[in-house]
Amino acid sequence: MSSGSSVPETVLPTPRPAAPQASVWRKIFIGPNGVRAGWRFVMYLLLFAGLIYLFQAVMKLIPPFVEIVRTGQREGILTPQFEFIFESTVIAAAFVAAGIMARFEKRPFGAYGIPFEKAFGKLFWQGVLWGLAFETAGMLIISALGGFSFGNLALSGGALVKYAILWAIGFVMVGTAEEFTFRGYAQFTLTTGIGFWPSAILLSAAFGAIHIGNPGEGWVGALSVALFGLFACFTLRRTGNLWFAIGFHAATDYAETFIFSTPDSGLLARGHLLNSSFHGPRWLTGGTIGPEGSAIDFVVLAVAFIAFAKLYPAKRSVAAYESKPSDNFR
Repeated sequence: MSSGSSVPETVLPTPRPAAPQASVWRKIFIGPNGVRAGWRFVMYLLLFAGLIYLFQAVMKLIPPFVEIVRTGQREGILTPQFEFIFESTVIAAAFVAAGIMARFEKRPFGAYGIPFEKAFGKLFWQGVLWGLAFETAGMLIISALGGFSFGNLALSGGALVKYAILWAIGFVMVGTAEEFTFRGYAQFTLTTGIGFWPSAILLSAAFGAIHIGNPGEGWVGALSVALFGLFACFTLRRTGNLWFAIGFHAATDYAETFIFSTPDSGLLARGHLLNSSFHGPRWLTGGTIGPEGSAIDFVVLAVAFIAFAKLYPAKRSVAAYESKPSDNFR
């Protein structure tokens, strides 16, 4: 009979199944917070472009609309009717596209800068007052330096009232369309990907660039428009929504085009208040561009930045526009 100590068997742990690795495609499209900001932005652009195409196709079936658009494009003159048609198309496309994305992202529509419960409230009217003061200051300085003459009234009576109201409505539509298109869904979404100011610079540069196609526009005017866009972004960051920017935008266009009756981004309007005129060097008057191409516009805009920073302190900022990049491409 043999004897000896028994050796216990070593029990090896059962290996756990390896965690499934995310596919390359998932890493490209999905970040920590769901679909990455860049792809959401692309989705919005595709929706927006598709809706613009659809709405324009429908309008082409309505002869009076077609004639208004063709006349405006042929003559290069702004009319209230043209603004109503063009801007309503942009607003509808931008709002519907953002509404679809809001459902997809499970966010309220107001998160994208236009809370409807604050529509045309205090911030909007503050923006209107700032816009009128901004444009008036610029024109008075140009006039004092000998570059602008007010002339006499071009309208009176019923025509004056008619165009004053029509242009007021038209430029509120312009402000709404352009502010939401460039600083609504787009600004909110890109902020979550690359940060607020990189997004603001990118979108403001695009905002300036699209104006170069206007008759009479130039690179100086486009630069002025881009800086205007940055100011609007600054008001968005400080107030938390676009209502101040919309009021400011509408009022500056209204004062420039209707009240002072000058070119607006190179475009003249039908139904303006004054028979005004520019005379003097282009750096002062802006030439065919209008006040946006004047050196004075840059000075007044710088003052507006400083004044707004003092009167609307940073504590009013909203968290959504303070966010740091969280789901950018990486």
